Amino acid sequence: MPGSSSRLLRAPVAQTLCALFDHLPDTCFFVKDAASRFVHVNRALLDRLGMREVSEIAGTTDHDRYPPHIARQLVEGDRLVMMSREPIVAKAEVLFDRGGILEWFSTTKYPVTDGTKVLGIAGITRRCGGGPIRDPANHGAAKAIDLVSRDPKRCWSVEALASAAGLSARQLHRQFLAEVGMGPRDFVLKTRLHAAAGELRRRGVPIVEIASAYGFCDQSAFTRQFRRILGTTPALYRSGHPSGSQWGGV
Repeated sequence: MPGSSSRLLRAPVAQTLCALFDHLPDTCFFVKDAASRFVHVNRALLDRLGMREVSEIAGTTDHDRYPPHIARQLVEGDRLVMMSREPIVAKAEVLFDRGGILEWFSTTKYPVTDGTKVLGIAGITRRCGGGPIRDPANHGAAKAIDLVSRDPKRCWSVEALASAAGLSARQLHRQFLAEVGMGPRDFVLKTRLHAAAGELRRRGVPIVEIASAYGFCDQSAFTRQFRRILGTTPALYRSGHPSGSQWGGV
């Protein structure tokens, strides 16, 4: 890629870092240019997206593989880092896992500059709850995150999660804030809604059945929360992403 994109990887230090991250199987590494186009990713991210070569992702953006509401949030995060020149550290984001299922990841992004001009960003992502966490003292939150991610249809109460994690409700809340930037109640709700959105994209079952399957008392309650978190209604979301669309998998 011409211009600033090529300069991102030209320096020996950048080339060394890219090679180093190829040997970290549980950490996905990426470099994007000033237009949020991917310039380089490591082997772990290629594997997660079902790709073989960097050329398959180079020049694309998150809009090429994610539903609009997710892609928009990811690109807005890129722009915030580039405009402020301040990093985003361990932010919880919903991304595709290896199976094409939306799941929570912890993302860190730093601006890349040539000393005066911002050329783009570099970042890493790791699955929340499935690997090392920032503070080992927060192991209870990691266990709870994993439980919720593996069973998104369950209406987990804070008390039930705390008991499963061997913590008090207050301890669990504190650990969740430290690890994913939100309380356990919000995490459970957002996980259910993102999983339900996946059902809307992949299946033709009635919305009321999906609402019931994910623990909402009726379709109106599901629609209200869906609109609040995802910015649209389930019906409009489905009409924009028919079954078999590009967002049905990786």
